Amino acid sequence: MNSPVDVSCLCGKCDSCVIFNHSLCSIGSAEAMAQLNRISHRRTYPRGSIIQAQGEPVDLVGNVVEGVVKLSSTSIDGDGHVVGLLFPSDFFGRLYSEESRFSYEAATDVTLCAINRIAFERFLADHPAVEHEMHKAKLDELDAVREWSAIINGHTTMQRASTLIYVFSRRSENQTPQKGSNEPPIIHVPLGRRDIADFLGTTPETLSRNIQSLARSNIIRIIDPKHFELLDVAQLIRCSGESREDLNRIASI
Repeated sequence: MNSPVDVSCLCGKCDSCVIFNHSLCSIGSAEAMAQLNRISHRRTYPRGSIIQAQGEPVDLVGNVVEGVVKLSSTSIDGDGHVVGLLFPSDFFGRLYSEESRFSYEAATDVTLCAINRIAFERFLADHPAVEHEMHKAKLDELDAVREWSAIINGHTTMQRASTLIYVFSRRSENQTPQKGSNEPPIIHVPLGRRDIADFLGTTPETLSRNIQSLARSNIIRIIDPKHFELLDVAQLIRCSGESREDLNRIASI
């Protein structure tokens, strides 16, 4: 596991955490929060660094505070594939397992609220209400993965690309304008075209054609490869082949 750039104790700072109201922490009792403060630490990783490698012992779990984490899996023949993305407030790491099944890589500069796995498992045993919410969150995540699998297997590449851009518009940092602004929201795309194409089960060339088509239709405006201006969210939803409700459910997990 790579050493993080910075490590600082979170003790007493959870109330000011930017993801507090969007994570499991918000349902904990005062006693639970005090215990969580004692065992959690903030760790920062630069873009491209490996947080947890596939096959390594699982030492850390916790929440993404800032940035985007890329999950990938490498087959026996050495082929790697992007299998998931974690955004702020998402839980990272594998509980109740000695070995990591995936590689966790910082797709952007990433800040984690990290906890020793064994310590967090004890914490859950001490606080059944938090453990219950944890299990519920994981079941919701499993449902979202199944829905995403259906999209990948049953939708066109344009529908897949539109769905992912909508997810980025809801989950990525700084994707919305300042309150009261009439400017269209800016979507931050945390991955390169090759990784996105791999995640969507297509080629970079096909993905680029789909993005250019969305731009020609005035649904998005390409600022640079990592930033799009969202001009017409209703049309983006139509291009996805999904309902707004289904997209919001996928984006919220």
